[in-house]
Amino acid sequence: MPSSALIVKLFAAPLLIGAASMAGRRWGPQLAGLLGGLPLVAIPIVLALWLEYGPEYAIKVAGAASAGLWANVVYMLVLAHASRYFSWLGTIVCGWAAYLLTALVLVWSGLAMSPIASVGVLAGLWIAIYFIPRPEAINRSSLPKIELYARMVAALLLVLALSSLSLLLGSTMTGVLAGFPVAATVIPAFTLANTGRNALLLQLRGFLMGLTGFSMFFLVWTPLASHIGLLAFFPALIAALATGMLVKFLSHRFH
Repeated sequence: MPSSALIVKLFAAPLLIGAASMAGRRWGPQLAGLLGGLPLVAIPIVLALWLEYGPEYAIKVAGAASAGLWANVVYMLVLAHASRYFSWLGTIVCGWAAYLLTALVLVWSGLAMSPIASVGVLAGLWIAIYFIPRPEAINRSSLPKIELYARMVAALLLVLALSSLSLLLGSTMTGVLAGFPVAATVIPAFTLANTGRNALLLQLRGFLMGLTGFSMFFLVWTPLASHIGLLAFFPALIAALATGMLVKFLSHRFH
């Protein structure tokens, strides 16, 4: 069903990132990060692969997705520290380089398919939150419509490019790249350029909290999908949202 897969690629991720951006305008950059850290792009990618290549391939891809979050941990930490020295473009380039290098190490070493790496990333994400520098006072800014549309268009272009490239690399690399920081590229780039580093740091903490939900989503979805098919998305999404909110609550409780 290539037409259905194309519809998923064209509309799902941009709309989800648009919703996360609107939530950030209403409730602040940390919530935007929390929502943006959820599998807003990975879900459409896995769904599109399911429709194009069948359940078996999509489940193999999902099996590597949680371990691939180690690359996101490195990416977020690099963004946080590189933003002290570089503009938004230099910061994003440093983050991408760190992400891709980590992703290659995960695949070449075989860790991408390791259950230990998939489960252990939850602890890694929690620890990484404490290594993000604390933000100072934040100047809130509005989100112009043109910027919102730019975020959605950038997300669309990144999803199309990623899906086209990743399908050539096999299920393991595709799974690792399913967590490619699309939302965590688009939203932080605009935030750093328009609102400054303090807002970025707060947002990155939110992304790391949201990524715990990403990890939980695929830890729940992967074993269930072979039994109940696409219906596994519902319990997995509930588990992801609950995990993200729990981490957010604990972060406020112990800070």
